[in-house]
Amino acid sequence: GGNNLEVRYQKVLLRARFDANKDELDTRKAQLLLADGCRQVWEKRHFKPFRFALDPGGSSYDRERESPDTILDSDQWTLAEREQFPYYFNKREQRKKELLAHWSKIEKAWDDEIAAIQTKLPEEKKVATV
Repeated sequence: GGNNLEVRYQKVLLRARFDANKDELDTRKAQLLLADGCRQVWEKRHFKPFRFALDPGGSSYDRERESPDTILDSDQWTLAEREQFPYYFNKREQRKKELLAHWSKIEKAWDDEIAAIQTKLPEEKKVATV
């Protein structure tokens, strides 16, 4: 938490410190400065850092969300937009018709399969008693 201006000021100071020592030629000193800078960054980090949903560590990272087709089928498209892209909309309508025809074939096959299943119990055989 804290004051946003103070937090920003501390970030700028830390960045300035890193930038001031970026050209250090003595490797021992450079390693010590880097270790100290990393320690300070770790100490001053937020306890619960903000993560965007699609970033690594975010809630939706590495997920592929598919938008439903109803978004494209909405009535938002104006007539002018439909006239602008006739190939797209004609192709889309054709695919919708093909999908509905295919689905009706599947439903008919299901209906035929259900009709083929025996729906009444077999009659009991009469046993002749002597």
